[in-house]
Amino acid sequence: MIGECLAILAVGLGGGLLPLLTRWSYRGLHLALAASTGVFLGAVFLHMLPSLGAPHAHTHGAESGGGAAEDASMLVWGAVLVGVLAVYFVESLLFRTHDHDALHRHRAVGWASLVGLTLHAATTGFGLSAAFEEGLARPMFLAMIGHKLFEAFSLTSVYQLAEFPRRRILVLAAVFALVTPAGMLLGDLALHEIPHEALSVVLALAAGTFLYVCLCELLPEVFHHREDGLRKVMLLLVGIVGMAVLHRFEG
Repeated sequence: MIGECLAILAVGLGGGLLPLLTRWSYRGLHLALAASTGVFLGAVFLHMLPSLGAPHAHTHGAESGGGAAEDASMLVWGAVLVGVLAVYFVESLLFRTHDHDALHRHRAVGWASLVGLTLHAATTGFGLSAAFEEGLARPMFLAMIGHKLFEAFSLTSVYQLAEFPRRRILVLAAVFALVTPAGMLLGDLALHEIPHEALSVVLALAAGTFLYVCLCELLPEVFHHREDGLRKVMLLLVGIVGMAVLHRFEG
């Protein structure tokens, strides 16, 4: 599994550094952000939210009774709600100095995106570790390579929109690249000690975070200016379709 960890680390670093190889204009950055937003939307609606129902289906079932299943479902979806509200409160109360302060809003989106994707990447690392244990990791690993590349690229695009210093972007890109390999190694050591419900709650928090960021921040930012409207729509769809294709490989 060490080789797979190194491969995911390399891809994550490459994807995160790729947007730094060119100087983006403000217009070009919004076009890149359109594709990145499609990637994020695909991740949250085609991967993260559907995954919340999987543990429920496998761990409960006929023998557990309706009450326990409903409690587990409410816990998970309550965590999604907490994720949505947490990002809203942080963005509104800590980062926004007034309603038209775009830079502070962009920076809040950058940090929220990092938190949401980091939680998602960590739980995915745990899941990949379990898949290796069961001999089912190959399709999931190939899909993870694609996920990591696009997500790291998208995160750096958001950082650039937020005008993060280049050194900070490099540090954050390295941290994000390390998360999934660290999750895989930690999962290999402690997978059986971590309740499945706990991983579900963490993934739900990440999904809630991303749900708010995608719908309330990134989409309005992408289409804030009417120029390149059709190109933005096409790039958004390309990002969504790309994540849908990767999700098919995971099955």
